[in-house]
Amino acid sequence: MSLLEVTGLRTGYGILPVLQGISFAVEEGQTAVIFGLNGAGKTTTVNAIAGLLPVWEGQIRFDGRVVSGLTAPQIVKAGLALSPEGRRVFPGLSVLTNLRLGAWTRRSNHRENDETVQRVFGYFPRLEERKDQLAGTLSGGEQQMLAIGRALMSRPRLLLIDEASLGLSPKLAQTVFEVVSQINDAGTTVVIVEQNVGVLPYADQALIMEKGAITYDGRGEDLERSGDLRKTYLGGD
Repeated sequence: MSLLEVTGLRTGYGILPVLQGISFAVEEGQTAVIFGLNGAGKTTTVNAIAGLLPVWEGQIRFDGRVVSGLTAPQIVKAGLALSPEGRRVFPGLSVLTNLRLGAWTRRSNHRENDETVQRVFGYFPRLEERKDQLAGTLSGGEQQMLAIGRALMSRPRLLLIDEASLGLSPKLAQTVFEVVSQINDAGTTVVIVEQNVGVLPYADQALIMEKGAITYDGRGEDLERSGDLRKTYLGGD
C-alpha cells in the first residue's frame, strides 16, 4: 500500500476548477517531484493534500486513512507537513520562534521539540548561526531553509515542499536539493513541486502536470534520460 494515494482529485478556487480528476500514488521512503509550467496545478495539488483547499471530488488517503475533508491542523497531526510556496515565514519573529511554531500541534512535548530543533540545525547550520535573528532579515535562501525546517518541526512522515528553488541561485538551489535528499534518506517521504530540472537526480518518481492533469508518471531517472519529455514539458535541451 502506498503512503499517499490521490484518486480522482478535483478542486479549484471559488467556482474555477483547476484539477481535472488527477490520480497518483507515492511510496513510503521515496522522493516524488511534480513538474509543470506556471498554472499547471502543482501548488493546487499540494495545497489540497495539506488541507488548505476543499476537495470537490475524489479522495486523498494517507497511510490507508482518508484525510480529504480533515482540517489542516488535523492533517499535520496525521503526519503531513507543507513548506509553502513563497516561504511565508513570520518576519517579525526570530528564527528559533519560527521553528517552534512549526511544532504547534506537538507543543506539549518540549524535549522532543528541542531534539527536532537540533535536527533542523544539523541540516541547516546557517539557521543555528542566526537563531536569534528576525526571520524577515534573512536572505531568500535562508528563508527557504527556515520554511523547510519549520515544516520538519512537526516530525512529518510526508513532507510537501512547494517550489524549493524559487528565486535561489543555482548553487544555493543545489544545496537545498541535497539537504532534501538527506531528509529523505533519514526516513521522511518527500513530495516536491519544482520547475528546476536540477532536482531530477534526487527523484525516485517524477510527475508532469499540464492544465490540471497529470501527463507523465514514471521514474525520475527515466524522465532525466528522455530528451523529448525534458524538452517538451520542462524546456530542457
